[in-house]
Amino acid sequence: MVEMGGRRVRQGTMVTSWFAAIFCISLLSSASAQFGGFGGPAAKEAIPAVKSDLPYIRCSVCEALAKNAYRQVKAAKDAQKPGKKLPELELLEMVERMGNPSKDEGEWIAKIDLVESGKILKLEEQEDLGKCGSECRTIQKAAEEILEEHDTDIAEKLWQGKQNRAQFTNWLCYELSGVCKSKPPPLPKDRKRGPAFEIMDPKEAEMEKMLAGMKDMGMGGQVYDRNTIENMVGQDGQGFPGEDDDEDDGEDEAGGRSALDSSVEGAKDVLNKAKDAAGAAVGHAKEGLSKAFSSAKDIVSGFTSKDSTAEEL
Repeated sequence: MVEMGGRRVRQGTMVTSWFAAIFCISLLSSASAQFGGFGGPAAKEAIPAVKSDLPYIRCSVCEALAKNAYRQVKAAKDAQKPGKKLPELELLEMVERMGNPSKDEGEWIAKIDLVESGKILKLEEQEDLGKCGSECRTIQKAAEEILEEHDTDIAEKLWQGKQNRAQFTNWLCYELSGVCKSKPPPLPKDRKRGPAFEIMDPKEAEMEKMLAGMKDMGMGGQVYDRNTIENMVGQDGQGFPGEDDDEDDGEDEAGGRSALDSSVEGAKDVLNKAKDAAGAAVGHAKEGLSKAFSSAKDIVSGFTSKDSTAEEL
């Protein structure tokens, strides 16, 4: 049980309800994108990278990428059954995700804080995930530049597994990409210091991953953040499908509705509303097309009448 909005709520119910709410809101936003919109806030634009900082961190980001890629692939290989190798395509997909902080493989990006140290911009790894602000996006940009150019080569080299970590790092950052061949320029004295590292709540991180996963599956023309969802369905959880008061917690074994049943019923209710909204949008579209067709017929009829009059004259 957890406290939420002054009420005790079963944690499993809350997680299921959150998923149902996000799933249904995603469907609503997808219908909105297809049928012209039913109102509601649009997705917020992602915080941009600070491109002017890239020259100071490219080499360090490459080394961090190499370290994390080597460790992750080694762990994936070790998890294979005896006698089986990690499929090369699966490894390539892992490498491609290493530049995305919303993916498990790219979490290392969200754990790095950029810290000014004299004339150097250092990468300091933190224990916790941080909110992906401007520094996170800048690190992501530096990693993506390497991956977009060399992801296939990286995957092939890791799949072969003939190098240790130091050799792989040297190959990637000095030989292949060349980003570490020269030292980074010194930080200018007038450069503005970056923001402080802000730890992300684990529940918020889980929500971000869920939203990113649904977006990858094409679910939703608009993507809503946690605050938007809370505003739409109620911050105290009363608007979440299937979230009951603590007085009803005993109904599972007493013949009442289970948490899952309640969530499913709530999800169905939202889906029905989505269908009604989509149906209404289609109806409006048909009505508009009908009017446009009638207007076109009137115009054509007018031209036809004028042509007939001209022929009679």
